[in-house]
Amino acid sequence: MTPIAKLVPSARALFIFEAAARTGSFSAAAREFNVTQPSVSRSVAQLEAALHIRLFLRGPTGTTLTPEGEEIFRAVQGGIDGITRAIAAVQGRAARKRVNLSFSSSFATHWLIPCLRDFKLAFPDVELRLDLAQGMLADPSPDTDIATRIVADGDPRYHIRPFAPEVILPVCSPAYLAEHGPLADGAGHAFLNLDDEHAGHWATILGHRRRLDDTGTCHRLSDYSVALQAAGNGEGVALGWVSVVAGALRRGALVPASIAHVRTGRWHSLISPRARGQQSPIPEICGWLIDSMEADLHAVLPGL
Repeated sequence: MTPIAKLVPSARALFIFEAAARTGSFSAAAREFNVTQPSVSRSVAQLEAALHIRLFLRGPTGTTLTPEGEEIFRAVQGGIDGITRAIAAVQGRAARKRVNLSFSSSFATHWLIPCLRDFKLAFPDVELRLDLAQGMLADPSPDTDIATRIVADGDPRYHIRPFAPEVILPVCSPAYLAEHGPLADGAGHAFLNLDDEHAGHWATILGHRRRLDDTGTCHRLSDYSVALQAAGNGEGVALGWVSVVAGALRRGALVPASIAHVRTGRWHSLISPRARGQQSPIPEICGWLIDSMEADLHAVLPGL
């Protein structure tokens, strides 16, 4: 048992005392607690007896706090205010909506993270949980709310919203382009290559089937996000999926290394598992992501 539980008959007695002291009236306190005025008077008398302290002076014109009552009133009111603030803070955090996102690490790093300030302005009560993956993306986990994937049209497992076309172009930093010039056949350039599965895209962009090692300097990296970071640092030319690099292109952090590009005809989509439902704010967040990507694509695709 806590010490205060031994001092007062009940927590309700403290609340009634606080109301009587705050309003200056036993009758007003009675109305606040939906009880009779004699009930308030008895509760206060029981508290005074338990504390062995006179809290109120009773007179024909009403009641006034004694100095001791005034001191205890300030302490009780401060405690109630603190409890009220704590409850409001906890309830506020509980009311925050957590949304689980499943994205590639490159998309999150190079497109989503630079947008987070604007996202928080649009959705101040949403807490994002990011499930990031490298390389080829597997099916999202069952607790995913929104994912980016290339899926078949009409896949019955998901709500599907087209997000960005699969357009692939060589990208580099403005400083690298100024120093080395645009890609032609690739001679004299440094390539930031992920693996051999991209060889076909490089062949289309460069217009020949020679190996990158026979064309220029080839650095092989195992992480796409790192390849783009290296390109932004001026280390060479990387393949840029427009769904990932659109924001960096719009900001000027990356630039196209040539006008050559690949359009696969496929689309990256925002997908939401049907089993999770479409309760707010999932549709609103999808709409915001699509609008933000559209603004980037409108700024960069006409020039490709």
